[in-house]
Amino acid sequence: MKRSFARLLDALTHTGPGYNPPHQPRRGDDIDRWLKAQRDAAADHPEAYQAADGLLDLYRLHADTRTPLTEHVCEGRVIGDCECFEGGAR
Repeated sequence: MKRSFARLLDALTHTGPGYNPPHQPRRGDDIDRWLKAQRDAAADHPEAYQAADGLLDLYRLHADTRTPLTEHVCEGRVIGDCECFEGGAR
């Protein structure tokens, strides 16, 4: 009975053996550095630079708000800035 309870508790708290937590974006991690390097490498190509810079900004927004990459992160401040304000949170 103790073992079943312990397994249930591990499942509910996302801990224990075999649990592999999802990647949490962080400033300065491998992905952040890779995106920055891609952006910097595209300095002579304005369209590519803007695209890479936008992705880097979005990744850093996820990192700053501690939002997983699979979830919507909103930086809108007022109704109309983002669809999630009008249709409920995503």
